[in-house]
Amino acid sequence: MPTFYTHRNYVSVGRALPGDRHVATYITAQGGRTLLTTQPIEQMASAVRWAMEMADYMAGPLEVLAFKSEDDLFREIITAVGFEGLWRTDPADQRAGRDLLIKLGVLKE
Repeated sequence: MPTFYTHRNYVSVGRALPGDRHVATYITAQGGRTLLTTQPIEQMASAVRWAMEMADYMAGPLEVLAFKSEDDLFREIITAVGFEGLWRTDPADQRAGRDLLIKLGVLKE
């Protein structure tokens, strides 16, 4: 993934593939990744420009990634939430994370 450095931060940009239809911009901070925006793939260049302009004002690096569908994007977000639950210390959170990942087909029972 190409990385572009600004004065005090950087932006990583994923390569768009022919079937990609959406672009998502994330910030990585405090050990996690937070979704900032989603846009149609036609706005990829605009998303990268915005990320480059904003990077020095952000608390962490930015990522601009392309996705085939909003369902793929949401699946990635939900999967991340499930894995986050597995690493929590509360057994209820761990069970909820495991159950979510099983329902998504990421883990087997």
